[in-house]
Amino acid sequence: MLLLRKIIFYIFALIYLILCPLIVARMLGFVISSRNFQLVKTGLVYVDTNPPDATVYIDGHLERQKTPLVIRDLIPGDHFIRVESSGYQDWERNIPIVGKEATVLANILLIPEEWPIKTISSKAYQNIFFADDDILIATNSVLKDIDIFHTTLGLQENFNQDITFETIPLFSPNSIYAQGRLVRLFHAPQNPFILLQANINDKPKFLWVNLRENPPLIEDISDLFPEIPSRVSLDNSNDENIYAVYPQHIYRISIKDKAIYSQEAVHLKPFASNLPQRFLINDKNDLLLHEGRWIRLFPEEDFGTAQTYNIARANPSTDMYFEERNGKLFFLDETSGHLCAAQILPYHPMLNIPIPDALRFKKDANKS
Repeated sequence: MLLLRKIIFYIFALIYLILCPLIVARMLGFVISSRNFQLVKTGLVYVDTNPPDATVYIDGHLERQKTPLVIRDLIPGDHFIRVESSGYQDWERNIPIVGKEATVLANILLIPEEWPIKTISSKAYQNIFFADDDILIATNSVLKDIDIFHTTLGLQENFNQDITFETIPLFSPNSIYAQGRLVRLFHAPQNPFILLQANINDKPKFLWVNLRENPPLIEDISDLFPEIPSRVSLDNSNDENIYAVYPQHIYRISIKDKAIYSQEAVHLKPFASNLPQRFLINDKNDLLLHEGRWIRLFPEEDFGTAQTYNIARANPSTDMYFEERNGKLFFLDETSGHLCAAQILPYHPMLNIPIPDALRFKKDANKS
């Protein structure tokens, strides 16, 4: 009996001596590698997707929590991660995990199986412009066919629901300018004013439009232009300043003072109309590009590869606009000229969960 007690004691002592260091090591983030049976320091990976609530598999094993999530205690080396979400293409990568480091896969943009595109207006337009907050202007050659869209109206939690936008003609059919023809439209980002150069009864006119008013306030300021400028630029720092460029001089036109001031030198942004339009989206991780007839999406982790996504065919001579707050892309359809909206990002807010500050981060391991 005594011998049996001694045997049991030594067995428990041996188990204690073996397990105790392993438990302590495990608490400190060390595990025994199944690859070489050595004690190694583990790493972790943070996975965040847009949209969130995606299912994550790592090395074929399903994680209980959905994105965003932290997967801990990973042995250093490559781990295969697959992200799944209903209605979206699977995202798969081999991710290198490094001991003592946190690998961050931030804002993985899940690509829908089919891009949701809605026709906002069945009227054909020649171009679109954004001015001020959530005001989109769709233009045609005849002034009465220029329309203003207030894009915040009709926002829905589900893009598949019917979306309506308030549409206001810029010129009423009875306006003295209604039958005039648009020559050029000048605008600046986040500026509630636009300048129209138009031909009214075969005479050149410059019309200053205040989009803050409803209906918009239109003012003929043709007297402030002694001749047709080769170029016009609106001043972002002052809503009511215009710079008119002539071959020998530049005028600063003050709408408020109704005065013209000569400018010896002024910094004007160069025209970039011949360059493709591009927008960084998804926390600046991915790129939208209007290239030729196609609007394309270039996920950042796929740069340098053939992995690009065609969203829609748009008129190559028109502009596109991306609205960050609701994730919509506005463009004119190549064939019909209709104003369309593509849902690029979902309405779900970006969700984040804390990661231990003690760990040094290795961001976007999928680029390595």
